[in-house]
Amino acid sequence: MIKAIFLDMDDTLIVNQALYERAASLLYGYLRSFGISQEEAHRLRESTDKELYKTFGYSRKRYPETFEQVLKHFVPDADAEMVQIVRDFAETVFSTVAKEKPGTIEAINLLTEHYSVYIVTQGDHSVQKDRLSHLSFKDKLSDAFIVEKKNKETFSDIAQRLGFKPDEVVMMGDSLKSDIIPSVAAGMQAVWVEADNWSLEANNEFPAERAYKFFSLLEASRHLVKHGTPATAVVSDKKKPSPKP
Repeated sequence: MIKAIFLDMDDTLIVNQALYERAASLLYGYLRSFGISQEEAHRLRESTDKELYKTFGYSRKRYPETFEQVLKHFVPDADAEMVQIVRDFAETVFSTVAKEKPGTIEAINLLTEHYSVYIVTQGDHSVQKDRLSHLSFKDKLSDAFIVEKKNKETFSDIAQRLGFKPDEVVMMGDSLKSDIIPSVAAGMQAVWVEADNWSLEANNEFPAERAYKFFSLLEASRHLVKHGTPATAVVSDKKKPSPKP
C-alpha cells in the first residue's frame, strides 16, 4: 500500500533547465560581439561546465565560474568589468524565481489528499531553500529534504527516518540518474516524468522493474490516485503495436 510520495523539485515541479539555457544565451550573445560563434561558445561552455562539476558539484559557484573561464578563453585580456558581466548572466539562474510547471498545483492537490508528500531535491542548499520558499503549495507538503546527492542510501535513509517501508513510497521525478534509478535500487516504485535534462543526467538505462513512465506529473498523479499504484502500460518508449487492419 502506497503511503508516501517523494517528489523531485527542479524540472519536475518547477522550470529549472530553461533558466540555465537562458543564461547561456546571454553569454553567447555577449561573446558574439567579439566574433565568437554560438557553436564555439556552446561547445566550450558544455565541456567547461562538466569539468568544473568535478570540483563544484551542484554548488551555485560552478556556473558563474564556467562563464568566467569561457570568457577568458576567448578574450584573454578581459577586464574585471567584463568578467562581472558574464558572471551576472550566470547568477540570473539563481536570482530568478523559477516558475511552477503547468499542472503542478493540480497534481499536488490530488496527491496531498491521499498521501504524505515530501520533496527530495539535490543542489546548492541556499538556492534550493530559496526555491522551496517560493512554492505556492509549500504549506501542503509534509516536509522537504535538500540533499547533496541522490543515491540508494539517500532514499533508504529518508524513508527509514520517516517510518516508511520502501514499498510504501513512490518517487516521482524527471531524472533517470538522480530520481528513478537510485529510488528503485532502494526498493521503491518510481515514476519518470521525462523532461529536458543537463547532459550529465542523460544516457541512463530505464530500470527493468518498479519504474513507470508518464508524460506529465498530473497524468501520473491522476493514475496513482485512481489505481493506488503507478503501474501502467506505459513503461518505456516502446511503441504500442499497431491495430490489425
